[in-house]
Amino acid sequence: MRFAVLIVEQLDRAATELALDHPLNSRMALILIDNAAELIIQRRCEDLVRADRRKGTPSLSVANRRSILGHYFGEKIKFLKKMAAISDGERYFIAELHAHRNTLYHVGLSYDDIIRPLAVAYFQLTCALLVRLDNKSMGWGGPNELVIADTLHPYFPDAAAGLSFPGYDVERVSKLLVSRFPEDAPALERALSAHSEEFVERVEANFDRIKLGLDGNSTASETFRRLQHAADFQKLARERIRKQGKEDQFQHMPFGHPVMNELAAKLMPKWKPRYTSPPFGKWRLRAKAIAKASDTLSSVRKFTDLRSEMEYLAQAVEDAHETFWGWVQQQEDAAQDARCR
Repeated sequence: MRFAVLIVEQLDRAATELALDHPLNSRMALILIDNAAELIIQRRCEDLVRADRRKGTPSLSVANRRSILGHYFGEKIKFLKKMAAISDGERYFIAELHAHRNTLYHVGLSYDDIIRPLAVAYFQLTCALLVRLDNKSMGWGGPNELVIADTLHPYFPDAAAGLSFPGYDVERVSKLLVSRFPEDAPALERALSAHSEEFVERVEANFDRIKLGLDGNSTASETFRRLQHAADFQKLARERIRKQGKEDQFQHMPFGHPVMNELAAKLMPKWKPRYTSPPFGKWRLRAKAIAKASDTLSSVRKFTDLRSEMEYLAQAVEDAHETFWGWVQQQEDAAQDARCR
């Protein structure tokens, strides 16, 4: 029963954090939920691997078992999907939330508006997995081995009453946890859609400020082409340096740097732009479509697909925007110095 208590105490604390509408609390909740989900998934993988080994002819090789029970989380959820314990949509959702947990926690402000709805959706799925992946045996154990906090007594009434063999009603526990679901949390589909639309607006606004280039004489289409050229060069240069084991020595070249243009001409002689025209309009339509996703899980896939596509240009535009306004500030400082002489 110790395992059950470990899961429930994390989900119970996560529910407490989610009740407070603040990014810091949502980040803490996301960490707790992900850890609980990982423990549930690990335990179910162990059960299935153990059951396979009892067969006369096991279907899993020694290498398979080591991979499934190892440290790589992706192998565990891939295995559960293969065993029909979770759906492909659930596998994708769990993988994304698990992979981005640290990113969401550390990036902070860029994701503050979606951390809570993401954590709430993950909380709901984890409560469902608690029931579905229960091995029907982890609920028994001697009470002397347990220290159950008073706040958890509603989930484990038998143990709290001091029974010798306390039971664990997983469906009841899951319902109690879900009942603590914060009703004021925005729907994930709408939150991801709004976040994506705002991201598109921000990238487009930054591009609009620099579309005439550093010299102010370029056309928007020329600048857009140069942005993509710079982005592809930076990616290629970083990859080459990484293969040489010198990634820590990579120096990011500012947009428009003449050396970058010379090197790019040598490294990418047959280069072609990914986009012939700015895709902001198409991105905006896709961002709006996220709100109309058929279910919560598919909305996350739509969001991550769009976000990965947008980040290609977003980084290039941001770099150019920073270079441009740095140059503007430099000119203003020079003019100020000249006036003071």
